[in-house]
Parts: sequence; C-alpha cells; structure tokens
Amino acid sequence: MSTEANIAVVRRFIDEVVNGGDLDAIDELWASDMIWRGGSLGEYRGIGAYKQFMAANAGGAFTGMRLDITQVVADGDTVVLLFTNSGTHTGAFLGAPATGKHAVWLGTGVYRIEDGKIAEATFAEDILGLLLQLGITTLPGRAN
Repeated sequence: MSTEANIAVVRRFIDEVVNGGDLDAIDELWASDMIWRGGSLGEYRGIGAYKQFMAANAGGAFTGMRLDITQVVADGDTVVLLFTNSGTHTGAFLGAPATGKHAVWLGTGVYRIEDGKIAEATFAEDILGLLLQLGITTLPGRAN
C-alpha cells in the first residue's frame, strides 16, 4: 500500500473508533494478531484482548474523550501521529476515582500497517501531566 493509503487507515481508526466510538470498525482496521503497546496503560496482543480494553475505556474513565491529530509523519508502512487527548474524568482511571475535572494531554503514536490493517501500535502519552491536571498526584515542591 502507498504511504497515503496507510495514513488513511490510521485516520479512519481515529475518526471512527477513537472519536466515533464504533468498536466494530476495529475488526476492519486491525490485524487479528495485532499488538498494542500503551506504556503505563499496558500491552494487548490479539484483537480480542484489544477490543475488551477499548470497550472498557469507551464507557469508562473519560466522558467526551477526543483525540486531535496535530501532526502526521509517515514513511512506507509506518505512520506516526502527534496528538492531544482530552476528556472529563468521570470514572475510575488507573485505580483513582473520578474527579470530574477536564484534562488535555499530549501523546505520540507509532503505527505499523500491514496488508491494509494496523499490525502494531506503540504509544507514549503524558500520563504524569494528566494525573497532575486531575489532582491525582503532585510533584514535590510544586504548588497545587
């Protein structure tokens, strides 16, 4: 597939699944033996495990969750996104109860496309920045 076609697969995933909530589209967009690496959010192998993770998040920690792409860099089968996530913390997240606070945090995603589907994705997100915004944690010597 062309680089442009690979970018289109990733954009469709963001638009339809992440922002649109259409978890059924995961079957069309991800390889069955896919790998999702989310740093502190864990690693999921296989589409079944990933769909369970996504379903738990869709009705879970953040209301109005949105991912906005700020930059796309692609080469061959690799698509890299710089993005912001945002949402209101209305359910438990990493063991912390809901705070009702709205947060915006940065992230980077690296996707590998194989045969028109996402085969692997690895993410680095500013989870510390998120936790600071929610008041779940503080830094030593930092004013709240």
